[in-house]
This record gives sequence, structure tokens and C-alpha cells, in this order.
Amino acid sequence: MVIGVNDTIERRWGPKIKARGIYRDPVRSSRGHFVRASGLRWLSLMVMVLIPWANRRWALPFLTVPAPSKRWSDEHNRRHKAVVNWAKLVKVLLA
Repeated sequence: MVIGVNDTIERRWGPKIKARGIYRDPVRSSRGHFVRASGLRWLSLMVMVLIPWANRRWALPFLTVPAPSKRWSDEHNRRHKAVVNWAKLVKVLLA
């Protein structure tokens, strides 16, 4: 079984959105041009399934956890975990 990990930024605004952070937008950024994106960062785990009629693998998400920014963690006296550390933690939990 193959498990995929992906982080995505949900661009939402409003008074109830507390854990928003500012991240590098990988789609619009380049080596010389840095583009910021504000929103919630989520870490999604997906099982990679081979679909016979498509001749490729599809990623089917089964678990999604929020990955707050370092600034939000510092403001709320929580230990910050980088996205890589979140992925390692989830991998240990699934093993």
C-alpha cells in the first residue's frame, strides 16, 4: 500500500478563522519571485490506488489534519511542528 502526503493552503477569511498563516505559494512563486498566500494549511494523507481504466494512480484522501503556522503556535504557547514532522508523526501512527 502506498500512502501519499500533501499540504495545501485553504484561502479563507473571516472572524472564526483563527489559525491563518502566511506561506509561500508554490504555484505562483519561482526562484527569483516570492509570492505569499494567506490561509489555513492542511496536511492530507491519501492512499494511492491504481485505477485500471485510467492507467494511472489516483490519490484518495482518508485523513486531513491542520498544520498551523509557527507564528500562530508561538502566540498560543504551542509547540510548532513543521509539515515534515507532521508527516512523520502520522506515518508512525499508521504503522
